[in-house]
Amino acid sequence: MQFHLLKLELGHRIPSVNSTNDWIRNPELPFGSWVIAEEQTQGKGRGLNAWQSLGEDPLIFSSKIRISAAEISLPLLSIFISSALLKTIFLFFPEREADTTIKWPNDIYKNDKKIAGVLVQSEFINGVYDVVIGIGLNFFGQIVPDNLKDKATFLCETSLGEGELERFVNQLVLEINQAIITLLDPSQVLKDLVWIEAHSLLTNKVIETEWDERIVRGRVLGIDELGFLLIMTENGQKIELMDTSPKFRII
Repeated sequence: MQFHLLKLELGHRIPSVNSTNDWIRNPELPFGSWVIAEEQTQGKGRGLNAWQSLGEDPLIFSSKIRISAAEISLPLLSIFISSALLKTIFLFFPEREADTTIKWPNDIYKNDKKIAGVLVQSEFINGVYDVVIGIGLNFFGQIVPDNLKDKATFLCETSLGEGELERFVNQLVLEINQAIITLLDPSQVLKDLVWIEAHSLLTNKVIETEWDERIVRGRVLGIDELGFLLIMTENGQKIELMDTSPKFRII
C-alpha cells in the first residue's frame, strides 16, 4: 500500500495566489505538503464553480496526498475531509456545535448558510490516487456581497486572535490525517459515519434532485459506506446519490 499523509513541517504560507489548488500541484513540492494563502484571486469550486473567500479572516488552504486507489472511496474521502474540518471547528469553537453541520457531500453550514467548502481533486496513476484537497472557510467578516447574502455567512462573530489561524491549521492537518487513517480501517468507517450523520444538515430532510434523467423527491436516510447519499423517494424507491445536481434543493 502506498500513501503519503500530510506533514506539519511541509507547510507554506504565501501572501497571494491565483489558486492554492494549482499552486500545490507544483511537482517540486513533495506529497504531504500544504499551503495557506492570505489572498486567492481564482479560487476553485466544484465543477465550473468558483470559491469566493469572504471577510477579513478567511482560511484558504490546499494540500496534496498520495493514497492507494484500492483502499479509498473518493466520495467517502470528500465527506470525511469535511468531517475533519468540522471536528477542528468544534475543538476551537465549541459553541458552534449547536448550529454548524456538514452539508453532503462537501460543505459546512452554519444554520442554513454556507461558511466553508471542500474540493477534492484526484488523479489516478499506477494504482494510486494523487489527491489535492482544497478548503475554504470564512472565519469572520462584516460584509457579505449582496448576491451571497441569502447563501453565505461567517463562522465567528469576532476576528481571530493572534496565532489562532496557525493553530487551527495545524490541528486541521492532524484531523485530515486521522480521517484518512480511519478510512483505511473498515471497522472504523461506520463509527465515523454515525458521527457524520449526527452532524449532517440533510439527515431526515426532504430533498428534490435530478436522478436517472428525471426529477425525484424523497427523504434523506443517511450516508452509506461508499459516501453516497441514501434517499427514500415518494414512491418508496430507495436510491443512492453520488453527487448533487444543479437541481438539488432542500424542500
